[in-house]
Amino acid sequence: MAKNLTEKEFKKLIKKHIDRTNFVKVNLQDDLSVLGFIVKASDSFLMVEETNDFSLAGTKIIPYHRVKGIRHSTSDNVSKRIYSEEGLIKLNVKIINNTSLKDFESLFKSIKKQDLHCIVESRKKDQEIFSIGEILEVNKKSVVIRNYNPVGKFDKKPRKINFKNIELINFNDNYSLVFRKYLME
Repeated sequence: MAKNLTEKEFKKLIKKHIDRTNFVKVNLQDDLSVLGFIVKASDSFLMVEETNDFSLAGTKIIPYHRVKGIRHSTSDNVSKRIYSEEGLIKLNVKIINNTSLKDFESLFKSIKKQDLHCIVESRKKDQEIFSIGEILEVNKKSVVIRNYNPVGKFDKKPRKINFKNIELINFNDNYSLVFRKYLME
């Protein structure tokens, strides 16, 4: 949560950025950040339409506890103006409305129901794990992904990811939308 703000003030700030479709930089733990438009929030997650080089780059789900702060500065206003004047702010309202941010279980079930592959960045001990693929199963504690590698081949067995290890989730991004068409059994 942002320094110098109460929880209530921080949630009010998030709502303001959503309502105004503000371009922001979401600062995370580990000195990471996400640039884009916050489109939805809950007590558990922020949903951001991530941007890259003046294009929308997909939907990123950030566990709320990983957020350190949100920057909205003069340069972010300039970025928003460019996105707006170039007609680049094309948010997928259907995906936003059909994605649950209640908890991990409902989130992954809602992504699966939309038939979207996802990218899950997780950490187990000190090892960073990158998983991409179709959601096969979801329960109260974990998700099972049919992971594929960079040459489009599926792993021999699906990858189980415990929710407590998840750091970021991406979906509706060009990489997973395009790559899934070229997967090999």
